[in-house]
Amino acid sequence: MTDTHGELTSGATGNPNSDDWALLAQVAQAYRSLSDTFMDQIGLHRAQATLLCRLFVQDGLTQSEIAEQLAVQGATVTTMLQRMEEAGLVARRRDPEDNRLMRVYLTDAGRLLERDINAQFTKVEEATFAGIGPQDRIALRWMLQRMLQNMTGEG
Repeated sequence: MTDTHGELTSGATGNPNSDDWALLAQVAQAYRSLSDTFMDQIGLHRAQATLLCRLFVQDGLTQSEIAEQLAVQGATVTTMLQRMEEAGLVARRRDPEDNRLMRVYLTDAGRLLERDINAQFTKVEEATFAGIGPQDRIALRWMLQRMLQNMTGEG
């Protein structure tokens, strides 16, 4: 935390650095909750909307490519795709060149959700970054990227 002069202040433990993990966890939880609230308004779960966004950019991804991009286990993607296929949002088809691969394609119903999903994610972004200027967002983005590199060992 910082005081009105931008100096680090201590939180509950009296140590400004030891409360960072708790704050980061609170931000992550609040973001998930806010995203869920906005996606509920269009009848989707946050993860389903995120998966559809990946397909809006690149239709025909394999299930393993989706799992990698969403940073989840393959079994999680399989379960999610079963529900989305039952809802008529996606279709899974064998790759014509490699029968071992299962590719995922948007249906017309899935494509129709693109505008609504983007509008909801825009609302999440506006609420999340209200009062935070462009320079602060650039600095935040750099710090978050650095933290991710530190945690994944890719830095």
